[in-house]
Amino acid sequence: MSRSDWHAALKDARGTIADALRASDYLRNPSAALQRSGFHMAAFRNLLAPPCSQDQFRILCGSWPKASEKSGSPLKSETADEVEAVLKEWFDPAAAPWIAHDRNPTRPELRTALQRASAFIALQRFQTVQRSRISEQQESAVIGLLTSLGWTKLPSRMIDTRAAVDKKTFMHKTRFATATTTSQEVDIACGLGGTVVAAIECKVTNDETNSVKRINDVLKKAAAWHAHWGSFVETVAVLQGVIAPKDVHRLSDERVHVFWSHDLEHFSSWIEKRLAS
Repeated sequence: MSRSDWHAALKDARGTIADALRASDYLRNPSAALQRSGFHMAAFRNLLAPPCSQDQFRILCGSWPKASEKSGSPLKSETADEVEAVLKEWFDPAAAPWIAHDRNPTRPELRTALQRASAFIALQRFQTVQRSRISEQQESAVIGLLTSLGWTKLPSRMIDTRAAVDKKTFMHKTRFATATTTSQEVDIACGLGGTVVAAIECKVTNDETNSVKRINDVLKKAAAWHAHWGSFVETVAVLQGVIAPKDVHRLSDERVHVFWSHDLEHFSSWIEKRLAS
């Protein structure tokens, strides 16, 4: 946990809300704001009753391109108008009481809206920062283990032929070519000898719901690698956080080797045995 990360996320979230309020004439014209920047949807979604995720809002408004929120791409006027209609139907009257009365907001009302929505956004961004930091630490721990065992790190490059990763060498953040999909990035690729490569995915989750997405990502990659490379790629998942037992079983059922960050000795034993086999 980092107090400075939380304060930074909260400050950033307040700026996001303030920008969206001004750009939309204090929520009276969200369409105009969205025609300038898709970034404003982060604020609008968190002023609804109840606040909703991108996927939840997409159910309410199927024409909304959720990628526009991340990219900041402006919406076309017709789409922006459709989104506005849904927003105005779901805006929380307690968060923005001035809308119903068609008047300017008071300072206390703006303060309430800022505090309410910024807390939701800040928590999401804080968790993302923390998860990214833990993920980096997790990958560093695996790399540190390999280095301590005498492995050599190679420059990352596309793995498109067998034996591209020599025995007891590894690459960090590289890609495997696949036949049916775009190339799939792997956190760490380890040469096990005999042209076999271990594709190691490091995954951190905050809760069981979040773990479904992380596990699905591993399974998608494993399926693509297996379809293209067969048994010449062995998928490994190094997990950390809260993960439902059923998701661990899904990995095992698809022949993914599962290890845990708090027990890298188990992973060390496995990889040393694979080298010796």
